[in-house]
Amino acid sequence: MENNTTEDVMAYIEQVLAIAQSGLAYSKDRYDIERFTLLQQLSAALIAKSQRLDLDHVAGWIEVDTHYATPKIDVRALVLDAEGRVLLVRENSDGNWTLPGGWCDIGESAAEAVARETCEETGLQVTPVRLLALFDKRKHDHPPQVPHAHKCFFLCEPESGRLLEHTAETSGARYFPLHELPPLSLHRVTLRQLMTVVNHARSGKVHALFD
Repeated sequence: MENNTTEDVMAYIEQVLAIAQSGLAYSKDRYDIERFTLLQQLSAALIAKSQRLDLDHVAGWIEVDTHYATPKIDVRALVLDAEGRVLLVRENSDGNWTLPGGWCDIGESAAEAVARETCEETGLQVTPVRLLALFDKRKHDHPPQVPHAHKCFFLCEPESGRLLEHTAETSGARYFPLHELPPLSLHRVTLRQLMTVVNHARSGKVHALFD
């Protein structure tokens, strides 16, 4: 994301895409369909230019979503070892670190998704034991980005397996002390979020945080 692409601009693009997607879902008039399709194409071009992405790639993931536009669900696992260190994975895409996780797939619950993603990215079989937080990504200090997402943070307990050095999406998995955290992949988790969910897990409170 370039610095001159503001949060307001990305929020505007996101709203335009949502209007276009919902319009395509319900419109019957061919001229309306053409207009909504053009809005999608223009938005894709602007996203691709601002984020230096391939236009066909951006257009492809926009076209995947159909029907009424809703936020996506992103899941993240908080796994702590006996020393209180937090498990992080290094993303291939930007070389920075994050809590294990990713998008929910169709047909699985958020808890199932976080267990699957954690195993794929770390090699560990984990059991989700508590929903710590449900956050609206736009209400937190992430860099501007689409699509709009809600983020589910789960406290997970490791059951078996061993840490993997390389996976299809990651190039490292390690436990870090909270006072020695590496650079974070801020599109995925921020320092404020990480500290918030760790402190909430340690508090023993059973309610989930939310925006």
